[in-house]
Amino acid sequence: MRGIAQHRPPRRRVPLRRAAGSVRALLPALLLALPILCAGGCGDDDDGGSVTPGQPAWATILEPEYTNRAVWGLSAGRFFVVTENGVIRRYWDGEWTTWHVDYAVNLRAVWGNAADDVWAVGEGGTCLHFDGRAWTVFYAGTYTDLLGLWGSGPDNVVAVGDAGVVTRFDGTRWQSEDSGVDVTLYGVWGSGPDDIWAVGRAGAMVRYDGTAWTAPPRVTDSALDAVWGYGPAEIYAVGSLGTVLRYDGSVWQPEPTDTSDRLWSVWGLPGTPPVAVGANGTYLVRAADGTWSGSTIAEGRYLYGLWGDGDSALLVVGYNGLVMRLASPAWQTINDGRTHWLQEVWTDGCGRVIAAGKQGVLLESQDGGWQDVAPDLDGVDYADVWGPEPGDWFAVGTGGVIVRHRNGHPWSVWRLQSGADLEAIWGTGPNDVFAVGQGGTIIHFDGDSWENMASSTTVSLLDVHGRGPGDVIAVGLGGTILHFNGIIWRTLDSGRSEALYGVWCRTGGQTIAVGEGGLALHNAGTPWLGSPWEARSAGTAFSLYAAAGDLDGNVYAAGYNGVVVRHDGTAWEVLTTNSHDRLNGLHVAPCGDVYAAGMWGVILRYGN
Repeated sequence: MRGIAQHRPPRRRVPLRRAAGSVRALLPALLLALPILCAGGCGDDDDGGSVTPGQPAWATILEPEYTNRAVWGLSAGRFFVVTENGVIRRYWDGEWTTWHVDYAVNLRAVWGNAADDVWAVGEGGTCLHFDGRAWTVFYAGTYTDLLGLWGSGPDNVVAVGDAGVVTRFDGTRWQSEDSGVDVTLYGVWGSGPDDIWAVGRAGAMVRYDGTAWTAPPRVTDSALDAVWGYGPAEIYAVGSLGTVLRYDGSVWQPEPTDTSDRLWSVWGLPGTPPVAVGANGTYLVRAADGTWSGSTIAEGRYLYGLWGDGDSALLVVGYNGLVMRLASPAWQTINDGRTHWLQEVWTDGCGRVIAAGKQGVLLESQDGGWQDVAPDLDGVDYADVWGPEPGDWFAVGTGGVIVRHRNGHPWSVWRLQSGADLEAIWGTGPNDVFAVGQGGTIIHFDGDSWENMASSTTVSLLDVHGRGPGDVIAVGLGGTILHFNGIIWRTLDSGRSEALYGVWCRTGGQTIAVGEGGLALHNAGTPWLGSPWEARSAGTAFSLYAAAGDLDGNVYAAGYNGVVVRHDGTAWEVLTTNSHDRLNGLHVAPCGDVYAAGMWGVILRYGN
């Protein structure tokens, strides 16, 4: 089911980019004709792929919501957003179009000259151009991370990044320029083609005057993340520790703020004071006396990108898909994003899908969409969901919370007196339910109430499954395996020290536990009588966080980097999902469809 909660998946560094490196080295100045595929509304020419009718295939039934890093548009109703994990999204008159570029690359900046002339840049020198129909890869003159982007027209586009890199597009090709500094540059903006400023780490600044880049004296040691101005004599730079600098056409001077949060972007509208946004939902506005005071918006989510339409509206983008529009006097949420990551998924028969996740989320599929149906409880991260029958299901989570949903009944809510986090739940029926969790916690529900069970371990247990009331297996950290024979729980010798995150007991067959590093432990006999566990590779080196089986005896496991594997009773095989998001939960519906859920709110389905 899942492992120890982590805030973010580690960033995987760009193997696809490296594989293409030799080609780019041979053709450094030429366009690489590699159009990027899109999803979610690609136009009349999109045929939906080449899946053979009648053959099972993976489909994304809930798109992940990655963190938005930058926004640029033609208007407040027509704009582009770039994200971490390699996605570009276009919002056009109320409709979203999504392009999946490269999961391994975080895109960091976007700028355009027209609807059919848009650039996006990111890590590893990633540089993409949109011609109104498709995105195409360009060689940007560097493989260094590109973090900032600005242009004055189709033949003058400037990108900046790590190690002081500056590269410019002249209408035909990108060429590197000497910035005169070797520190990371995060942001770039100009009042015109001969007046361009770039800012970066440790207060670094460089200016282009139409001939060369020069570095003025530094005013601060704080990192500067963004620069923007109303014109050459009124420019602002913002950065770490709430730093704001103002340029009056002659000198840069610091201005006081009431925050120490990092500021990621700054912008302004004609006739209005500039604003800055940043960490923890910080939203600052400049007063006439040069002081900046703020408030918290977006429920404290990180805000990274800011753009104004030059008239009356600002757009701000941030964590986990957030897009907001300010058209005085109110904020409008265009895309709320999802501030939860999903930990488990379960189907109500072959109808509704229930997904449990962080921040108290219990999603239910309804009429082609999703509804959060969770009871109003504070501070709960749900870890698992399971039900004995349609319309009747349980969810467990942090702080020892257990909730039960039954059609036609109000929510039932329990909290363990111990406050131990619960990680998994399973039962043989509504009157025989087991839940396990932190510190070896095991509790049992008899249809009326929950009671503690004597556990033979103090190690955290992460999953539970069985064949009946007298044959239940729980697994956990350190290779821990416990068996319940209907009377007592006993510890079994797994012979391993790796964490075990998932377990499945095949009816009349093997017991399979999966875990760290792609480990799969098989037991074909009666493990509680000493039958040994056989360690096998599940065909992947990625950790597996969930296990589930179907009525035909197949056992599935899902885990890191979007991996899903299947064991048919003889061997493991990989089922390519085309997703790279960590999958924490897995369930096989009675009709045979396989569901997987995980980071950034993604839900996948495998079926016909």
